Amino acid sequence: MKYAIILAFPMVVFSSNAISTPAERVFTDAGYPYKNLIMKAEKVELVYSEEQDKTTCQVNVYSGDLLHQGEAKEVPANKFLRMPVQSCLSRENAKRILSLL
Repeated sequence: MKYAIILAFPMVVFSSNAISTPAERVFTDAGYPYKNLIMKAEKVELVYSEEQDKTTCQVNVYSGDLLHQGEAKEVPANKFLRMPVQSCLSRENAKRILSLL
């Protein structure tokens, strides 16, 4: 019984670490309004999923307790690889979110 408790503890520690995934950093040289949005926001999150030759993505912008969400978009995978933020968040929405920050 004593050994079961000792073995259970490392299993819990390892399983909790396996659930969390590290955040990736995406840098952009897109200019206005994307760079300003990234610099002014507390956190910009790019959520995406890839399927064959298309990517479904959405941009979430955090400022304090507020969350501003862009619309979910489906874009070609090669466009997403070249310009991830610009392809997932339209220029008009980026300007609108920037004005709210």
